[in-house]
Amino acid sequence: MLILDYSNWIQPTIAHTLIPEIAYQLTPQLAKIDTLLQDETFEEPIIKRFNTQRGRPTVPVRVYLRMMFLKQSTGLSYEDLVPEITHNLMYRFFCRIPLEQKVPDATALMKITTKYGEEVIGEINQQLLKSLVEKKVIKGRKLRVDTTVVEANITHPTDAGLLYEGVKKLTKAVTRIKQSCGKTTRQSAKTINKMKEHMLSIGKVLRRRTDDARKEVREITGKMATEARKVIAFVDRLSKKLIPETNNDRKLLGNFLDTAKNVRKVIEQSEAVNAGNTKLADRLVSLDDPEARPIVKGKLGKRVEFGYKLQIQEIEGGIVSGYQLHKGNPCDKTLVDDALQQHRKIFKQPPREITLDRGYYDGANEQKAYKEGVKNVCIPKIGRKSKERTQFENSPTFKRLKRWRAGIEGRISCLKRRFGLNRSMLRGYRRTQTWTGLGIFAHNLRQAAKLMP
Repeated sequence: MLILDYSNWIQPTIAHTLIPEIAYQLTPQLAKIDTLLQDETFEEPIIKRFNTQRGRPTVPVRVYLRMMFLKQSTGLSYEDLVPEITHNLMYRFFCRIPLEQKVPDATALMKITTKYGEEVIGEINQQLLKSLVEKKVIKGRKLRVDTTVVEANITHPTDAGLLYEGVKKLTKAVTRIKQSCGKTTRQSAKTINKMKEHMLSIGKVLRRRTDDARKEVREITGKMATEARKVIAFVDRLSKKLIPETNNDRKLLGNFLDTAKNVRKVIEQSEAVNAGNTKLADRLVSLDDPEARPIVKGKLGKRVEFGYKLQIQEIEGGIVSGYQLHKGNPCDKTLVDDALQQHRKIFKQPPREITLDRGYYDGANEQKAYKEGVKNVCIPKIGRKSKERTQFENSPTFKRLKRWRAGIEGRISCLKRRFGLNRSMLRGYRRTQTWTGLGIFAHNLRQAAKLMP
């Protein structure tokens, strides 16, 4: 059952008379954020989808939004957030949780975050921006755009490591399925022990750091792929015999078949690499997050990052006016139109000035921006420049916008350090969208509090 607030939140209690006001008084920044969150439009996306009078009362909408702001802005996990709010009177009053009321536990917060999903969080972000436009806090005259990578919460992938993890997952899944059928069985360790021995031998071989060592590693990986194929053959035979009867059985079987499909793909890609094909377009890098992709951004410290590509749009005042999460590594040149359309959707008009880095350069993109109504466009050209182009890029307006564009690097750094966008703790493309939306929502609330009088 959806509820907006705790019923006894407004009612005064004895505790209010015993505790001095200074103990739970909000800081100026939290007070402004609390004022912003009192706008009922934030609740509309949730009410529209989940307004029901059946079932147990869920976490109140107003409490949830405030708790998610604190979580993303403090960098706490769900498990650490609950005791922090429980023992901090200021946070408790900010979250509108009465003193005699138990703080929602971590499991409830995780489930409701998954339930709301990326669409609801995206609409809440849009409502915040529209609210700031109506209050004339932001105007959207200048726009700068850049891309970064939101890393998936995975270890550095190797074919051998993925094969080992895949066999281990399948073995555990077979054990769970047998137990659900009423058979008392223990996990078979024979294949896992073989895979573990291969992993240890790879570690010993790699200490030599020679070309011969690499060949030996590929040979050992081939042996692991052969062992994994035997497990897959057993899985295929078992899946034909299984007849799910309950919802739990269907869920177990579905996860079992998905894991088998991913392991089969890992086997194929490891065999392809052994055959000499190292350029695989749809390489699987994680069994827990199959949609994550290797992304090369040209960084010296990180040659390859594993996750999703995120485009950030920032306007004057440090507000993130739009974001798009992409699978893989699409070319920046193809993303300019999305940025302009999203800006127009919020502000009902194009920006006066837009600035991007040279990765976005394309003559068609410049012309499209001018046709949309943008007055000044700053996209440095790649390669040899004509005399007219050099003169245009040396103009005061172009140089001013180029200097202003550099500021988005600091904004991306802030989002990664303070609001959790360096690594998504939620797995999968859609859940990573939810994680990204919550981080940007918390960031925009904090920036809006700074801009408000």
